[in-house]
Amino acid sequence: MYRTLLLIFLCSLMSAGCTRQQLTPTITLAKFQEETAASHVRNNTPYAGKILTPAQAVADDDDISDYILGPGDLITVKVFETSDLNTETRISSRGDITMPLLGNIHIQDLTAREAEQKIERALTKNYMRVAHVTLFVKERMDQNVTVVGAVKHPGTFEMQARKRLMACIAMAGGLSDSAGDTCYITRKNPRTHTSKVFLVDLNQLINNGQVSMDILIHRSDIIFVPQSNMVQVDGAVRKPGAYKIDGEMTIDGALAAAGGLAMYADANDIKLIRKKKNGTREILQLSMKDIIAMKKNQNTSIKNGPWHNLLLQNGDVIFAEASGSRTFYSGVGFSLGFLGTGISYKAPRY
Repeated sequence: MYRTLLLIFLCSLMSAGCTRQQLTPTITLAKFQEETAASHVRNNTPYAGKILTPAQAVADDDDISDYILGPGDLITVKVFETSDLNTETRISSRGDITMPLLGNIHIQDLTAREAEQKIERALTKNYMRVAHVTLFVKERMDQNVTVVGAVKHPGTFEMQARKRLMACIAMAGGLSDSAGDTCYITRKNPRTHTSKVFLVDLNQLINNGQVSMDILIHRSDIIFVPQSNMVQVDGAVRKPGAYKIDGEMTIDGALAAAGGLAMYADANDIKLIRKKKNGTREILQLSMKDIIAMKKNQNTSIKNGPWHNLLLQNGDVIFAEASGSRTFYSGVGFSLGFLGTGISYKAPRY
């Protein structure tokens, strides 16, 4: 009898001790909402602050006149006034071609039309009154495209001919499971040494068939597919893990994605952990009652209601604390032995 009473007493102590929080709150709800409202949602891509051009704004054509000539390209030059000057040659590593009468002419980093005009000026300056020149690019060399980010096989690939965005992503093995809904294409201008970044909505392209997003890729373009925004759900939930933020995800939405609260969860102790710009982390404690009440009080749009400042952001962690008494009686990982008598409890799956 004595041993039994002592054992029950020890179990009670352990149960009470297990009610201690694993994570201590560092901020109140009011202060958290105030800070969130005063700050911008962080953009974790390398293109934060840059001017982005929507993919629909890119001309959908394959006009060679805008092609920038480079070393290795095989070109054909025709002079209408005399076939003796017609030339088929490759652009040298220095960016030059050699033509009868004219010798070496530097045409690297010119468009086809600009090269035609340069050759016409050289001919009319010393040899002809009038010259009409056409330049045709027979083979394009150094047609490399780089595909990085959330693709299965990132790297640099050679294009035998110009391809569209999805064909280039396919060369990299396609999108990975963690791919986000957007894509960035960086295009450099070799003459001005400036870059333009095009923004592609992959969701519109792949799921809604908006083919205007499937733009033509140029020489040396860099395609970057960022990973989707993710949140981590852990603690007393049925399926802990990382989950993709799908649209406007709220805390209860993240918990639902993780299978809901486990039997031993403390519904009055749900933690939202968010990393601040200075690298520190804030821990906000909420109850399911708080969460439901805020959602009921929201306005017609989720962005206008009090819930807005609690929309989940990339990198957020949701942690459901365990209730000490529920944990014990559910048998979560406790093993107690006393004077040769052992009692063990194993965590339930749900």
